[in-house]
Amino acid sequence: MSEKAWKSPEKFRESWDYLHEACIARSGGLTDFGTDDYSTGLSVLLQSLDIDPHFSPVGREMAWDTVVTYMTARLYAAENWKRYPEWKAFQLKAPILICGHPRTGTTVLHKLMSADPQFQGIQNWLTKAPQPRPPRAEWADHPAYQRSVQWLANQHAASPDIANAHLVVADEVDEENEIQAGTMASNIFASIWYCGGYDAWWASRPEQPDVMREMDILKLIGCHEPDKPFLLKNPATIGQLDYWFEQVPDVRVIQTHRDPLKAVPSIASTIHFYKTAHEADGAKLTQQILGPRELEKWAIMVDRGLATRARLPEREGQFFDLHHHELHAKPMETIGRIYDHFGLVMSAEAESAIAARIDRNPEGHGLHRYDMADFGLTPSMILDRHAAYIEKFGLNRK
Repeated sequence: MSEKAWKSPEKFRESWDYLHEACIARSGGLTDFGTDDYSTGLSVLLQSLDIDPHFSPVGREMAWDTVVTYMTARLYAAENWKRYPEWKAFQLKAPILICGHPRTGTTVLHKLMSADPQFQGIQNWLTKAPQPRPPRAEWADHPAYQRSVQWLANQHAASPDIANAHLVVADEVDEENEIQAGTMASNIFASIWYCGGYDAWWASRPEQPDVMREMDILKLIGCHEPDKPFLLKNPATIGQLDYWFEQVPDVRVIQTHRDPLKAVPSIASTIHFYKTAHEADGAKLTQQILGPRELEKWAIMVDRGLATRARLPEREGQFFDLHHHELHAKPMETIGRIYDHFGLVMSAEAESAIAARIDRNPEGHGLHRYDMADFGLTPSMILDRHAAYIEKFGLNRK
C-alpha cells in the first residue's frame, strides 16, 4: 500500500496496529520502534483524539499525520542508534540551553545564534528522522526532509497566521521538544489541537524520561561533529533544569524574560492559530479555557526553574538572564554580552552571518495581534499567578 493511502482511521483508539503499519510503510520498511516507553502515552493520545478535539476534515488528517510523523521518528532513531554505535561516545559538552516562558524571544535568539558555525543544533527535519547530521547538500533528497517541508506548508495553508506568530523552517534549527515527543508524552499535542484528557494525563507525569531520550537523540545527531557544542532551545526546559544539571553539569542556560501581561496572551493566541488550523470553527469552543490553561502550565514551568536556581546558587554563573526588549532593541550588542558572559569568541564569519540574519529579520515579517479577553484571561489573573516571578526580574517595568 502506498504512503498516500494511509488516511486517518474511523476510530483512533482502534488504530494501534494500523498506525504502526503506516509508520513502517512511511519509513521504508523499518520495524523496530525501540523500547516500550511510549505505549501509555500513545494509548491516552489515541483515546483523546476520539473524544476531545472538534476536527475539521483537513485538520483530522493533519493530526493523524502528526501522530504518524512522531511515531515514525522512533523507527529512524532505533535504526540509527544501531547503525551508528559511535553515538554512545559523544559527550554533551557545555551545551547552551535557551529557555523561559514562551513568547519571550527564545526563537529569535536561537535562530540568530545558530548562524554561528561554532555551534550545532537540531534542524526541524532531523527531529522527524533522527540520524547523524548528513552534509547539507544531501538534505533535499531525503524523504523525511521533503515530508517536513510539506507538513509545514500544509500548516501554513490551513492557517497563514501560524507563520506570522511562530516561523518554523524545515532546514533551520527547531525546539528540543520535537525530539522529546518520541515518548508520545508531550505538551506539543495540546498545543496544536484541543485534547483536554490527554493534557491532564501529561501534566501528571514526570518529564525525566522525555529529557533522557532527548539527550540520546542529541548524541546521535551530533556524533560526527564531536567538537561542536549544541545550541538548543525549548521554552519548557526551564522546568526541566534539574535533569540537565544532573546529567550535564557544565550546561549553560539563557533564560529569556518578558512582562507576563504580554507573554501569556501571546502564547495563547499562537496556540489558537494552530488549533484553528486543525479544528477550524471548532477551536472557538475551547478558546476561553485556552488562556487559563496556558497561564497555569507555564507558571508551573517557570516556578520549577526558580526553585532549581534557588536550590543551586553555585550554578548562577551558568545562567544568563535576557529581557525580551533588550534583544529586540539591540540584538547584536545583546548577543555580544551573552558571548562575554560565557567566555565565547565570535568570529568575523559568525558576526557577519548573525548581522545578515538581523537585517533579513525573517522572524519579524508579520504583525501578531491578540486580545487576552478572547482567551479567558484578565490582567489580575496573570499578575497574581506570576507575582513572584515578576518581582524577581522586574518584568512589569518594560
